[in-house]
Amino acid sequence: MQYENEALNAYLTFLRSKGVAQKSLDVRVEFLMRLIAGLASKPYDRIAYAGALNMIMKKTRDQAWHFHMQVAREFYPFWMQDIKAIAQLSEQYGVQNAVVDWTPLPTSLKQLSEMLEHIAFNELESVQLEQYLKTMRQQGFEKGVIVVKLRLAKIVLLRLRDAPQKSGAVYRVAVDMTLPLFRLKNSRQLFLTVVREFFQHWITENTGDTRQLLRA
Repeated sequence: MQYENEALNAYLTFLRSKGVAQKSLDVRVEFLMRLIAGLASKPYDRIAYAGALNMIMKKTRDQAWHFHMQVAREFYPFWMQDIKAIAQLSEQYGVQNAVVDWTPLPTSLKQLSEMLEHIAFNELESVQLEQYLKTMRQQGFEKGVIVVKLRLAKIVLLRLRDAPQKSGAVYRVAVDMTLPLFRLKNSRQLFLTVVREFFQHWITENTGDTRQLLRA
């Protein structure tokens, strides 16, 4: 446990240097102590870390999901003693880890699926979906796979509809609060794949005539 405790202390020292409040530190410590216990006697690699994290997240309330995932992402380079990654985190911390005072409304996968049956997407959303569809076709995905991935991308758009801004931080909140809705491991993995692929289409500002883009 000495190695893990050293990693935890280094992480807490880092957070204090960034001005993180003690109350927030205490909440992080409570979560990380459970994660560290799950990492006992495990190899120091991403697979072991993800496995231990997955066991904890199965018992995590949906409201706490995003915060716990954020803490786990931050702690990982300290646990791995990845100096380069820690330095990069330090440089970007103020921008990427600013608190986003927003979460999508509570829902269920069933409710989202029902919404997809009758909801209409606006022009910008339609362009984003069309561009994602075009990319998948260029990559040679089978029709059945494309249909499923496009449906998951639509779910992402639904979750982002009332977002206060367009940023990677907001996108991550929406993803973290939606992931628990997928109970099966394979479904979660596919959703995360779509999330990574679709982000570039969502974050890019489309200019020009959107109707022309839709016809392209």
